[in-house]
Amino acid sequence: MKQDSTPRLAPHLNCRLNRRQLLQLSGVSALGLATLGSGLGAAARHSNQHSNGEIWFSAQGNKASEYSLSWLTNGAEPTTVLSGFRGHGAASDPVNPHRLVMFARRPGWQGLVVDVTTPDRVQTFDAAPGCFMHGHGCFSADGQWLFSTESDIDSGIGKIVVRNSRTFAVEQLFDSGGIGPHDMALMPDGRHLVVANGGLLTHPKSGRKVLNLSSMRSTLSYVNVASGQLVEELTLPYDKASIRHLDVAPDGTVAIATQLQRAAMKHEEAVPLAALHRPGSHELTPLSSPEPLLAQFNDYMGSVRINPHTGLAGFTSPRGNLVGFWDIHTAELAGYHPFFDVCGLTVSADQQHFVLSNSAGEIRQLNARTLQEQPHLRQRFDDMHWDNHLFTISLMS
Repeated sequence: MKQDSTPRLAPHLNCRLNRRQLLQLSGVSALGLATLGSGLGAAARHSNQHSNGEIWFSAQGNKASEYSLSWLTNGAEPTTVLSGFRGHGAASDPVNPHRLVMFARRPGWQGLVVDVTTPDRVQTFDAAPGCFMHGHGCFSADGQWLFSTESDIDSGIGKIVVRNSRTFAVEQLFDSGGIGPHDMALMPDGRHLVVANGGLLTHPKSGRKVLNLSSMRSTLSYVNVASGQLVEELTLPYDKASIRHLDVAPDGTVAIATQLQRAAMKHEEAVPLAALHRPGSHELTPLSSPEPLLAQFNDYMGSVRINPHTGLAGFTSPRGNLVGFWDIHTAELAGYHPFFDVCGLTVSADQQHFVLSNSAGEIRQLNARTLQEQPHLRQRFDDMHWDNHLFTISLMS
């Protein structure tokens, strides 16, 4: 099986690309498609490839009759539970990790609950009264509460909806600190939520059409879990970048992925699409990259995931057919990997691999330190269409 020949930059080294590498990078889309084709015939499904066991789970399906929550246990054939709606993000209960929740894609109206040990038993819950969902949520540290990002239909104000995680009854609604809250995560202290307020006003009657491009304001907000009080908000130093997705490192560093609203910009200059917020800082640090690489991302980052073991953060661009990696300690570019329509991204349970998924049902694994792909671990499930995000449950005892 042919390996990708695109150059990778080793972590922690000087990340300047030479002229030959820049020329190669300018053709990265074609290379990504070529290497994809070379790997379609073999799908390695090695049940012993995962240390101590793990589950990868994701929304999947490319038409209404297929929409589902699906998961792979130790790389085996997928288990699929039909949802009746297109899912987006998902979360697992920290007390009972086998219990999964999937949230409907914006504008969404339902969530799906399933225990992977009893997949024939399915629960659903609805968006809060007068609200619609944005596709993401998370649990409290003790698993007692489920938080989801939603918006008030009439006012457009972003909300954090707090539900009892057993009954799914809505207990409280907090302001998210902005418009169009999307991704959200619990901070390591267990007392704060960090929210990506994309700034994009939408309404269910007009679907996903953005209604406020000229006035949009995107923020990264920190909200107190107990009181719902907005503790801090941060903005990027450039306009029209919608903060959409995020991940949090154990030390509290937050990596954010943005989607540029190019139609509302007054210039064609490329701007960074990834940034960091470090504990104690009161500003966001954009993550820079060479111009050809930045252009290849095509104004769009889909998912972000931090590997605590290596300190690298990966950002996927399905529009660019590319994944970029940065060191969260130095903010330097560490490498990149071409992969057709890649969006799903997670870290293996043993933190030795980044795991990538795409809409063609493919899974790839990259060494989490060298960023070299492990071709013998490639998988393809022809009847699967992995959606935007991929998540991991550890089965380690």
